[in-house]
Amino acid sequence: GVVEHANNAPKTSTGRRNSRDITIEDLSAKTSIDECWIAYDGGVYDVTHWLAKHPGGIRAIMSAAGSDATSVMKSLHAPNTLEVFMKRIRKVGTLVAEDEATVSTAVIGAGNENKDKKAEAAALNNQDDAGPKNKKRDGYIRNQAIHKEFDALSQRLMKEGWYTANPLDYWAPILRCAVFLGIGVKAVLWSQESGTLLEEYSILKNLLFVFGSILFGMFFQNIAFMGHDAGHGSVTGNFKHDLLFGFFVGNAFAGIDVGWWKSSHYVHHSATNSLHDDPDIQHMPLLCFDERMGDNRWSTYHGRYMPFDAIGRAVIPYQHWYFYPVMAVARVNLYLQSILYLIHTCPLFGENTKAGKKIIDDKTGKVREKYAWPKPTLTIWSLSVLSLGFFWTMMYLFFSQLDVMPAIICFAVSHFTAGILHVQILLSHVAMHYCADGHGTTEAVTVPNGNDQAGYFEWQALSTMDVDCPPWMDWFHGGLQFQLEHHLFPRVPRWRLRELCALTDEIFAKYDVPVVRIPFIEANKMILSHMATVGANVVKMKSL
Repeated sequence: GVVEHANNAPKTSTGRRNSRDITIEDLSAKTSIDECWIAYDGGVYDVTHWLAKHPGGIRAIMSAAGSDATSVMKSLHAPNTLEVFMKRIRKVGTLVAEDEATVSTAVIGAGNENKDKKAEAAALNNQDDAGPKNKKRDGYIRNQAIHKEFDALSQRLMKEGWYTANPLDYWAPILRCAVFLGIGVKAVLWSQESGTLLEEYSILKNLLFVFGSILFGMFFQNIAFMGHDAGHGSVTGNFKHDLLFGFFVGNAFAGIDVGWWKSSHYVHHSATNSLHDDPDIQHMPLLCFDERMGDNRWSTYHGRYMPFDAIGRAVIPYQHWYFYPVMAVARVNLYLQSILYLIHTCPLFGENTKAGKKIIDDKTGKVREKYAWPKPTLTIWSLSVLSLGFFWTMMYLFFSQLDVMPAIICFAVSHFTAGILHVQILLSHVAMHYCADGHGTTEAVTVPNGNDQAGYFEWQALSTMDVDCPPWMDWFHGGLQFQLEHHLFPRVPRWRLRELCALTDEIFAKYDVPVVRIPFIEANKMILSHMATVGANVVKMKSL
């Protein structure tokens, strides 16, 4: 645990430790682009000058600013990556417990392990202390205990080779995508050819056309899984090689820029279901997943307020009715976001070293921070543009062979089919718990542990559900139906997540952390019910 490392630091004759002691309260004050600190493995680091250089983007770091980021950093990065890059960042001190009233000595002192375990258990089972300090103390102890369990599991997975990347494992997904694309495109084009036997059988012609369009959509859905793996660096285990693979399966064949995907997805992992930070849940005024989103909250990702305006008041009560039509065209938004991202990140314009700028709200006078977009090298940016250009060239060459109406229908059917993946991803989060910032660190008012907060691992279970299905359906969901296990260990290959469930469930059961794992249809009913309730409540609250 973090406090273990901190309190084992050597002390001077005056009782002070050799490095600068930094309390959790001190750390929590360093959350701006002018001075940004994070804690990692007991040390406190000034990452201010690293913000604009971080390969995963500024926003991923800022979502964990002023907090202990050990768990999220270890989950998203390989050990050798952390070892190399943490040496380049200035260490400013050691994270220490503020006092015994805030953080119990149960997690202090690795030399008294048996005594510590008894103290932890006693603190975790003690329900008598209801004061704010005791509540904070008990929550911190609980978080540290769960952190140690998952850290031990991660070490076990590493020893057993779960993280080992094997590119040869991708022969089946690549073959599947090739079949879907090849047969899909051929079926669509053949159905529109003149002078064939199909002209005499219009029903067969139309069925073949729809069948080909669906396969085209299945191609988009399945290649997205490989793009996801490339973004997480789990295809080859080499950052540069996975980036090149990402250009191939993400940009060139899916039309979604891998750089944009990283900038968004890493924040989603770092701050899942955070009202201010997580871009995956920020769709106001069209969709509202938590009543608190009706407060015109600031989006740290987009650098603007999420308005609950007249449009929102008019449509949000009916969001459960138009949810699926929106998901059917959601992929178009990803195309648009990719293009906008490349415009924002063009290294030929703007400064490469600034992390952002201050904005003063005219109405409230509050100072907000609008984060800059990272500037890649000209080579990387050019590869992004060229590979995305290849995708749109191929799309034009394909659809230009069809008449206008068949082209529109094929585009719609294929993208409606690919939209199933968007439904699946949102199913895993929308009907779960929400917090204000970070990973359950503030305003996690609905968590069942009674502490109004949760550590990184517990928060993943509270904000993420699994979609239960038989093993033969794993290819359809890409293995990512086990979204909780993926959030806990994102570098573990997708096809091993089902196997991982039993190991993670055991830890959660030990600490009475609920794990939600339900079938696809039931999950859809759950999310629609949640959206209907939230939509009605938020409009009612704002009309009072």
